[in-house]
Amino acid sequence: MYDFGLRGNLPIFIFNFLAVRYFNVRIGHSSSHKFIKDQGVPQGSVLSVTLFNIHMSSILHHLPPSVRGMLYVDDLQVSCQGSDMRLIERQLQTTVNRLVKWCDQWTSISPSKSSCVHFCRKRNLHPDPSIHIGNIHIPVVSEVRFLGVIFDSKLTFLPHVLYLRKKCERSFNILKVLSNTLWGADRVSLLRVYQALILSRLDYGCVVYGSAHASVLKRLDTIHHSALRICSLVPSELRLLPACMWYAINPL
Repeated sequence: MYDFGLRGNLPIFIFNFLAVRYFNVRIGHSSSHKFIKDQGVPQGSVLSVTLFNIHMSSILHHLPPSVRGMLYVDDLQVSCQGSDMRLIERQLQTTVNRLVKWCDQWTSISPSKSSCVHFCRKRNLHPDPSIHIGNIHIPVVSEVRFLGVIFDSKLTFLPHVLYLRKKCERSFNILKVLSNTLWGADRVSLLRVYQALILSRLDYGCVVYGSAHASVLKRLDTIHHSALRICSLVPSELRLLPACMWYAINPL
């Protein structure tokens, strides 16, 4: 926190907040002895995520100038571009070695959750990079999910669009149930449900996957149009009436 220029009582409060913490394990009515917790942040605390971000932000300072990195809480992504695969592999391996050295001092890195993607549109055969975390080889996969967006090796974003379509179809069934003419919601409520469950998912990451081909993006049009059709075609005046009044007006 001092590296961020924070002074005064706030760093002192955070220091006392994290110091001298104890925990025990409880199973049923039995509890273990107290143990001192000298690492990590308290789970469930409002300040835990912010403090973890402050702690992890310094890891980006260990990247070489030719390597870019993005960090969101505990999700770290590094990338390097060029035409010489051997140079890229050397730069990435140097970066991984620096990250492992930093993590050995402060935290731990998970090789099983790490993966490598070779983004390239060349059609001729060319080797994939070989990166290692210690003695463990990082697998080269054809697609990877980062912050909810699926990136494939050709950057077509077809896997992400198919996944997004499948996810929106489940929410689309909720609109079908709520659009019942006898007891369903009114038009305004249906539009709010559509914006919360379907449109919000379509908008998330659209700046990234919006560069896909028009034929790929067209797969999402059917969900979008069908949801708006349900919200607009059913008359909202019928839904404003209670069920008992509706049956009184239309006894048959």
